[in-house]
Amino acid sequence: MSLAGKGIFIIGAKRTPFCNYGGPLRDVQACHLFAAAAKDAIRAANIEASVIDQTVVGNVNYLSQCDGGKTPRYCGIYSGLPIERPALGVSKACGTGIQAVISGAVDIVFGTSNVCLSGGTEQMSSLPMLVRKLRFGTALGASYQFEDHIQREFLDSHTGRSLQRMAEETSKKYGIGRKNVDDYTVQSYDKWKEAVRSKLFINELTSLSVKIKKKDVLVEADQPCQLDVSVESLNALPALIDNGDVVTAGNSAAPADGAAALVLASEESVLTQNLKPLARLVGWTTVGVDPQDTAAGAIEAVRKLLIQHKYGVNDVDLFEINEVFASQALIAAIELKLDVSKLNVNGGALAFGNPVAATGARMIVHLVHELRRRNLKRAVAASSCGGGQGVAVLLENTG
Repeated sequence: MSLAGKGIFIIGAKRTPFCNYGGPLRDVQACHLFAAAAKDAIRAANIEASVIDQTVVGNVNYLSQCDGGKTPRYCGIYSGLPIERPALGVSKACGTGIQAVISGAVDIVFGTSNVCLSGGTEQMSSLPMLVRKLRFGTALGASYQFEDHIQREFLDSHTGRSLQRMAEETSKKYGIGRKNVDDYTVQSYDKWKEAVRSKLFINELTSLSVKIKKKDVLVEADQPCQLDVSVESLNALPALIDNGDVVTAGNSAAPADGAAALVLASEESVLTQNLKPLARLVGWTTVGVDPQDTAAGAIEAVRKLLIQHKYGVNDVDLFEINEVFASQALIAAIELKLDVSKLNVNGGALAFGNPVAATGARMIVHLVHELRRRNLKRAVAASSCGGGQGVAVLLENTG
């Protein structure tokens, strides 16, 4: 969808640190992670929470907290919104955070909201173990197993393959080998490390205090699962699937905990309340693709988005494409003929980790600030989504 005649602006954009699975955020509920970022985004937007009409929050793994499907509702309440303001939960696999922003924008387009709080949150460390065939009783002496949703390769009901196997097959379909993905992974980590050294995330990060072993600890920086990544260390890792040789735990994004929040406003609200927009949401696309191709969703979403707006890839200054697997971003760069110097310029999910519903929102948060820091005009955030979908948004700097 193109918003050529309708102004929708991002007036606040913040995120928590993204922390490793089982790390310092493991005991913080997803709604409180989101609220920390949201309160900061609301302050930065220089508005009162009471003027926000609705909350639209992405959350995929809702069983990881006691509030379950009510999590988006409490994201809004804990962020300070009045009780009478409604909330909507969004789930679109790895594209959830981007879809939540789109869904918030749709409300503004149709006039049901003037200001919307949006984003994504995920607490993956608290995902419960699964035990099957016990609820209605079991035979004496029967064995049962705990299944780890994070670690186990679950088969997709449509394709009959695990996500890891589909990523392996997709890599081979496009001629991507182990060296390609391991090299790309090292580059993602190196870019993230340099960005940290240069303090490039300072304008987007929200610190939060957590209890660890009865002590208050301030979490103010990303804490990935690994820091010392090299081609040699990645080469030593085994493939994730039998008879595989491309996809490993090292060149796949690790599970993580974190949240990202954005405040969207209509043009009328910006003008009447004298708000300072950070970026304009120019348009978006969503597509369906073959579920077996783990890279096609982002590729086709970006292509459709650029066609809608009559742009070529060279008209876009920055791209964020989700790195659930290194092969996904690498294939997208090749197929779209991207200048790789514009792609995930400060690292991606390979380095940050992947709190599923929050990653897409984090990419938008980062682009909003990076466009302004670099004084650039235009950016695209895109993600493939499990089940054969893709989503993309187009942003423009208003600075």
